[in-house]
Amino acid sequence: MPDRAAATSFVPLDPSGKDAALELIRAYYAEDGHEFDAAVALRALDLILAGGSAGHFWFISAGGAVAGYVCLCEGFSLETGGGDFYLDELYVIPEFRNRGMGRAAIMFAEAEARRLGARRICLEVQDGNGRAGNLYEALGYRHHARGLMSRNL
Repeated sequence: MPDRAAATSFVPLDPSGKDAALELIRAYYAEDGHEFDAAVALRALDLILAGGSAGHFWFISAGGAVAGYVCLCEGFSLETGGGDFYLDELYVIPEFRNRGMGRAAIMFAEAEARRLGARRICLEVQDGNGRAGNLYEALGYRHHARGLMSRNL
């Protein structure tokens, strides 16, 4: 059986792709029911484009067509003894789903995280999103006895 994700590649965000990235983020948030604020998203994209180690954004490309995006953010944890990265967002446009691109994107993000010094990679999954949860579990991600808490500053 041929690898359906074989034509999948990952293209780093550059300044010319900022508008396309913003539209993909808008589509993802609308589909998942997240509040979208263009100014916040643009600020985050600008920080990624400025370089450094805050975050990394790649377009998922399928035979030259944009099929989605994946965003990886760097962190640090005393518990892991170093890099504690976060697979922040993964979005595959609906018409490109069920072709192995989500799996390919996760494996790509893991390889990039390892290359950048990660010792652990974390992610979150929306309650009720069985499709994503099943994929994450199939790739070895596990729930743990800790709950994610947050506070906006």
